[in-house]
Amino acid sequence: MAKQPDTNGVDRTKRSDLPLVRPGRVILGYLDRIEDASLVGWAVDSLVPDRTLTMRVLIDGQIADVISCDVNRPDTAPLNLPTTRVGFDYMIPLRFQDGLRHVLSFATLDGDPISLPTRGGLVLPELHFCLKTRIHIEGVLDGLVDGMIQGWVVRVDERTNTKMGGVRVLISTKGQPLAELTANEFRADVAEATGADPSCGFSYALPPELRTGKSIVLDFHAMPDRILLRGSPLELAIPAEAERARLSSLIDRADELFRYAYHLRRELKAAMLAERLTLGNYESWVRQSRKHVPARATARYGAIGGSPLVSILCPVFRPNQAEFLAAIDSVRAQTYPNWELILVDDASKDEALSETLDRMARVDPRIRLIVLPRNGGIAAATNKALEAATGEVTAFFDHDDVLEPFALDVMLRARTATGARLLYSDEDKIDRSGRVSEPNFKPDFNYRFLLDLNYICHLVIADTALLREAGGLDPRFDGAQDHDLLLRLAEKLLAHEIHHVPEILYHWRITAQSTAGGAAAKPRAALAGEVAVAEHLKRRNLPAKVERRGSLTCYQTSFRLTENPGISILIPFRNHIDLTRQCVEAIRAHSDGMKIEILLLDNWSQGAEAEAFCTEQGNEPDTKVLRIAEPFNYSLINNRGVAAAAHPFLLFMNNDVIVNDPSWLRTLLNEALTDPRVGAVGAKLLYPNGTVQHAGVVLGVGGVADHAFRGLPSSAPGYIAHAIAAREVAAVTAACMLVRREAFEAAGGFDEAELGIAFNDVDLCIKIREAGYRIVFTPDVVCEHRESMSRGDDLDEDKLSRFMRENEAMRGRWGHLLAHDPFYNRHFTREGGLYRDLRSLDPKDETPIARTPAQPYPIAPVHAPRTPAPSRPAKPARAAKPVAPPARAKSGGAKDQRVTPR
Repeated sequence: MAKQPDTNGVDRTKRSDLPLVRPGRVILGYLDRIEDASLVGWAVDSLVPDRTLTMRVLIDGQIADVISCDVNRPDTAPLNLPTTRVGFDYMIPLRFQDGLRHVLSFATLDGDPISLPTRGGLVLPELHFCLKTRIHIEGVLDGLVDGMIQGWVVRVDERTNTKMGGVRVLISTKGQPLAELTANEFRADVAEATGADPSCGFSYALPPELRTGKSIVLDFHAMPDRILLRGSPLELAIPAEAERARLSSLIDRADELFRYAYHLRRELKAAMLAERLTLGNYESWVRQSRKHVPARATARYGAIGGSPLVSILCPVFRPNQAEFLAAIDSVRAQTYPNWELILVDDASKDEALSETLDRMARVDPRIRLIVLPRNGGIAAATNKALEAATGEVTAFFDHDDVLEPFALDVMLRARTATGARLLYSDEDKIDRSGRVSEPNFKPDFNYRFLLDLNYICHLVIADTALLREAGGLDPRFDGAQDHDLLLRLAEKLLAHEIHHVPEILYHWRITAQSTAGGAAAKPRAALAGEVAVAEHLKRRNLPAKVERRGSLTCYQTSFRLTENPGISILIPFRNHIDLTRQCVEAIRAHSDGMKIEILLLDNWSQGAEAEAFCTEQGNEPDTKVLRIAEPFNYSLINNRGVAAAAHPFLLFMNNDVIVNDPSWLRTLLNEALTDPRVGAVGAKLLYPNGTVQHAGVVLGVGGVADHAFRGLPSSAPGYIAHAIAAREVAAVTAACMLVRREAFEAAGGFDEAELGIAFNDVDLCIKIREAGYRIVFTPDVVCEHRESMSRGDDLDEDKLSRFMRENEAMRGRWGHLLAHDPFYNRHFTREGGLYRDLRSLDPKDETPIARTPAQPYPIAPVHAPRTPAPSRPAKPARAAKPVAPPARAKSGGAKDQRVTPR
């Protein structure tokens, strides 16, 4: 490998003061004392006895620590070694002093096992131990929650008050053990309330053989001391198999009759204990899914074209050595062999780390080392690696994270199949014991989401030439340097050149110093992110204010545009005069300075009160009342309203939606004005009790579609901040939806022939996207929605047949799209449990992906004020017919930008 010129650092790729291959290597040593949690001994490398030996300490197969044998041991003088500083004194970490059996072993820095003799004459390749500190147990059995028995438990160290998860929980009945599990599921609520390790929850489903229909009493004990959890014992009555079979047949029958009537199906399924994979038992999902990833990638993407060299850039600054070695091991374990790992020591000035880096650069010729004389920060160090890179493709890698063995292989297959120049994968988090948690199942490329949140993070690979053309990382944004880079790349790339690989390929290390351990760990990173987004918008000539959402590394991007082309607000109503008046008066009270007209679409209201209201409203300025004396057909009513509307933007609004924010209309309009390809913008709707009714629509869930985050507290972030960040979505509800008139007309309007009541807004949004426009959800317009007060429940007995027909119409028209919402990760099920329930995909069900032809630019590169078209009456919108959909545009890190999922 040729040495790269480097004016500011030292490239140590070619140094040879130590042999690369060391035949006859023997580690001399002795383990002479094992007391409590302390191991004392000495060790030296027989080939280089004058150099301090550095050893890996492995506990339960994971690298727990890296130690140097540099303690003075005068008793070794008779051995005539070059130095007596060969000793070690190692204290087993508190997290392993939990009363359970563990296995400890030693290895050299490059992974060779070390066996040390003891006083008894034994040579120990590994040491089994069981230690217990002064601890007590805290825990609660929550009971039956969402079909699973759930709870939490932590082990409290009385000396430090540290509260750690990972406690074993024994489940028994009448003294007979049923199961033993580990309490390591993510519980943010417990962490917030008690200051405990959030990985402390557990969930359990009773096995089928115990579902007899009779009452059963379960005991939950924290092990190994069998401490009964608060709330235990728990008494349950689980349906017997015969009853379960009857319920299952009812579910099947309901599916046959109503196909997509998922509300009824949920009620039936609620009677049965859940048997499913969720975010709560993510580790179980990983065990099932991981083994299928290579086969899925092969089926989906095909073979890798050629054998491109991948340059893996890894800035290094004083990492935990055990975690650093695990990171290097994961690169060396890649199934794709043609890579180079460029380690840039950012002036760590740590002797032990320097030895580790030197050794790694000699163990594998694909590893190159550059040492910088001065600390420049993560961006500068990464740029130094980019300068030295010789690969066609570049990957970014943090010094303590872990790659899946097939990560590069999968990413390169995707690159070949799609022609993308920038690719990113899904990721999760990994702790010191190698346990994975908190998966980030990402959407396909979502530019609007990227403004509010660096949801892309890891793993990112890109064409090396592209990165150099973009100027690499900007040191001004250290902590958010990857967010800034991604925004700059989005300015250069076409939509098809950014591709999301929907597989967990990267494990982000949880440490106290990184934002993986909490968003408050590096507040400067969040501030840098604000500036990065603001400068990106400035380059696009989009005036905006960018500020953090609370303490998260998530931003509110408020556009400051002044165009006022005019909005026609369409409100269908039938009776419910008081409610409709509240709706209209709230609009007038909170729309100062906006050019609007209100069209009240009276669908056969009856009585003197209604007549007086219509007369009163008809005399208001910029208000029209249209009487539509026909049976209720939401699509027809709104199409008639559009025909009478005067303005280039249409706001469809239910009469049971109440606004109370003076900037609501300006915010909706500005989201649309930022890009002429934004066809519709939807608001966040809350029930009267303050919980979420709508935060975007997900296609395919429950059959056709469902609202995201229904029932979530209004300010809760939801999954990876999806509930509080603006983002592109597949659809929004027409209960409060701003639509660009040209997009509405391109889509053919609402379908009044087949979708008169349900799913017409979902259908319209799909048609708008098929016409090449984008749909945006904004959480910054919040309205109260008193859902269905005007016309009742869709599932009343006399409406069931119509509901069936509309489900069938959506399935027949959009079945090929409903199962593939690009903004909802494919690893979430479509059966229910939005952003919670998981599925393990079978490789044989994969559809090969074809290279996408060139598509229009994903975002408007420059915003220039446009002269609004003169107001004119629109042509009546025609009912949409089920036709073949036209082609449409596809739209598709360092660890300082990330939001913890809740």
